Amino acid sequence: MLKPLSHFRIVDLSCVLAGPFATQLLADFGAEVQKLEPPGGDPTRGWGPPFDEGEEGESAYFRCANRGKQSQSLDLHTDEGRTTLFELLKDADVLVENFRSDSADRLGLGWKRLHGKFPKLILASVRGFASDVAASRRAGYDFIIQAESGWMDITGEPDGRPMKVGVALVDVLAGLYCANGIQAALLHRERTGEAIHIEVPLMEAALAGLVNVAAGSLMTGKPPQRWGNAHPQIVPYQSFQCSDGDVAIGVGSDRQFEVLALWLGLDLEARPEWRKNRGRVRDREELVALIEARTRTSTLDEVIAMCEANAIPASRVRSVDDVLFRQGGTLHNLLQPLYDVNTNTMVPTLASPLLLNGERACASLPPPRWKP
Repeated sequence: MLKPLSHFRIVDLSCVLAGPFATQLLADFGAEVQKLEPPGGDPTRGWGPPFDEGEEGESAYFRCANRGKQSQSLDLHTDEGRTTLFELLKDADVLVENFRSDSADRLGLGWKRLHGKFPKLILASVRGFASDVAASRRAGYDFIIQAESGWMDITGEPDGRPMKVGVALVDVLAGLYCANGIQAALLHRERTGEAIHIEVPLMEAALAGLVNVAAGSLMTGKPPQRWGNAHPQIVPYQSFQCSDGDVAIGVGSDRQFEVLALWLGLDLEARPEWRKNRGRVRDREELVALIEARTRTSTLDEVIAMCEANAIPASRVRSVDDVLFRQGGTLHNLLQPLYDVNTNTMVPTLASPLLLNGERACASLPPPRWKP
C-alpha cells in the first residue's frame, strides 16, 4: 500500500475528535503518529457505552479516530512531562494540539516559544474559536459550535425545534481542514525550509461548512429557513413517503425532472414554468404534494427502479446497521478489520474513503489500548 507520508513524524497532544481525526488521516497515509495522552487518557476513552469489553474496555468513540498511532501517558503539568515532550519534538515534523491559546502558552506550547526552540517544527492548533477574536478563551465542543454557528437553526423540520446533526460533523470538518493544512505546511517546508503555524477554529470550520446557505444570506441579507429534508434551492430534492418506507429523490437537472414528470403524469405544456428549477422552487408546495401523492401509492422498489432506469439519483432511506452490515461490497468497501496483538482479536474499523492507486488508505495499527 502507498504510504506517501511515511517519512514524517507527528506528535499528537490533541484529544476528543477533531485533532485525533486529523492525525488518524495522516497515519492512514503512513505518517508515524505518537499520541500523548494526559493522565487518565483521552476523555473519549470513557465516552460510552458501547465499550468492547464491558465498562473497562475500549470505547467506540475513541476507536473511531485513533487507529495507526502509538500512545503513551504524559503529564504536561510536570517538569518531567514537558522534558519528555521536548525530547520527542527534537525529531518530530509536526505537533498537533487543541488547548485554548492561553493554556498552550502557559504550558510553553505557544507558537513563538516552540518556533524559537524547534525552528523546523510545524505546529497545528485546533481551537474552539480563533485566537484573534474576543471569544478565543472559550472552550468549544462540537455541539456548542453547532449551536453557535447557526447549524442547529437550519437543521430539523420547519415547525420543529433546532436540531444538531446526528454526528459531530463540525469536528470532522475541522479535522479534515487540519490534515489538509498540515500537508500543505509540509510541502511548504520542503520547498522553502520554513515551518509555519496552522490554526483551525471549530467555529470557522462550521461557518465554512455552511457553503450555499451562507452564500445565500450574504447575497440577499435574509436569514435562511429550516427545510427538514428538503433543499432550499432545488426542487424536488428531498425524501418522500412510499407505501413501505421513505425514498430520497434528488433531481439535479431540468432534464431529469422532465423524465420524472412523465412518470408523474404531469403536463408540462400546461405548466411550462416547471421545466426550469426556479419555477419548481417557487411552486414547491404544490409540486411536492403531487409527487408524494404518487409515491405514497408506490413501493420503494418501484420508485427506485424508475429512477435508476432514468438516471435520476435516488435511494431508500437506510438505517446505519443496514449500510454497515448488509450493504458492504454493494454500496461501499470501507470496512477494514485490524489485528490487535494485545487481545488477539480483529478490530472492525472504517477506513479512509481515499483510494491510492486503487488501494484503500488505512493504517495497519488498531487504536492503541490504554497503558497508564
